[in-house]
Amino acid sequence: MDGKPLDEAVDGLFSSLPALFPYKALIYEITSGVIRWKLYLDWVLSHFAKRAPDREVRILVWMTLYQVFFMRKAAYHVVAEAVDYAKKEKGKRVANFVNAVLRRSIRERTDLPMPLDPLSRLSVEQSFPRWLVARWLARFGPDRTRDLLSLQNLSPEFSLRIDNRRISREAVEARLNRLGIGTRAGRLLPETLCVDRVGPLVGDELLTNHLVHIQDEASQMAAMALSPSALDRILDACAGKGTKTDQIRELWPEVRIVAMDLEKRGLLESIGASYLVQGDATKNPFKKEVFDSILLDAPCSSLGIVRKHPEIRWRRKEADIARHGVQQREMIEALSQNLKSGGRLVYSVCSFEPEETIDVVEGVQKTLILALEHPPHPFPDAPYFLSLPHETGADGFFIACLRKP
Repeated sequence: MDGKPLDEAVDGLFSSLPALFPYKALIYEITSGVIRWKLYLDWVLSHFAKRAPDREVRILVWMTLYQVFFMRKAAYHVVAEAVDYAKKEKGKRVANFVNAVLRRSIRERTDLPMPLDPLSRLSVEQSFPRWLVARWLARFGPDRTRDLLSLQNLSPEFSLRIDNRRISREAVEARLNRLGIGTRAGRLLPETLCVDRVGPLVGDELLTNHLVHIQDEASQMAAMALSPSALDRILDACAGKGTKTDQIRELWPEVRIVAMDLEKRGLLESIGASYLVQGDATKNPFKKEVFDSILLDAPCSSLGIVRKHPEIRWRRKEADIARHGVQQREMIEALSQNLKSGGRLVYSVCSFEPEETIDVVEGVQKTLILALEHPPHPFPDAPYFLSLPHETGADGFFIACLRKP
């Protein structure tokens, strides 16, 4: 995938091979499932292969086992397809190997002994890196950790933010039902619609005309925490593709918004900003005390969105968490200079790791004169908002409001 997020890599494949588009949902299901369960699948494979096969053969075996174990596809059909492919691409010897390994794996899977060490066992069973399982066990204990891991392995749900200025919730629901998409109200934001798939929406006017946006409930709450006054000047400091910039404009059309990001490509997709600036939050070009509010949705480990992006669990290392925490503090320290007296800086990350959340806030409070305040409605009465996926059902997320005296 060349370091790209899974969804971007898959979209790129179908852009270059449009004839495959009818199979997009199936290909994405298999690809994301194999990435999600690759540790477990490779553990099964290791019991029936005397030596590790090359990368292409290993992936072929994973794909076949995933379809049988998790998609409940008929074993004889899927195995026959894999063997035929191996014979055509790799020759008879490799095809015989694939056939033998697959048939034994499917027949004897339930008899395989799991690792005796509880940590290793949970890591293999749930297909998560050992370091991450150990980290969550120490923090949440065995029962809550298993709940967290199990939820992260489910097919993701998606939340839709509706532009209520242009279309009603009822009209969106009716359109989704015609597309065969079921809906439910959001758990954190009842006005949000949650769906179990978004494939049928691709190319539909709801998305192409920006009538709805795919945005998690917890993510939506970050922009809501700004709660600006009319004509306020707001900085979206790490705007990315402008999802939150657009949300701010929808909620408060009268405010003035500056969207900044390191990547110009993403900024050009923003439709809600008054001004677009390519720049670094730690070395930004703005004058001191120029913004009434600043939204810092900071780069982070992204461990709160593993359910939607299973590749993240394999790309991250534990050291990345602390590294991001240092960078996040630097961003807050730099941006606080651009905030007017009495202004609010909303800090958010799609992570629930302490080093990137409460530790960051407590750290900057020791070096800066910033007061932690309760976020406004609809947040619970707490000094900050922390979404744990196994408790909220939403993405792992953190939001804190810092007021400059």
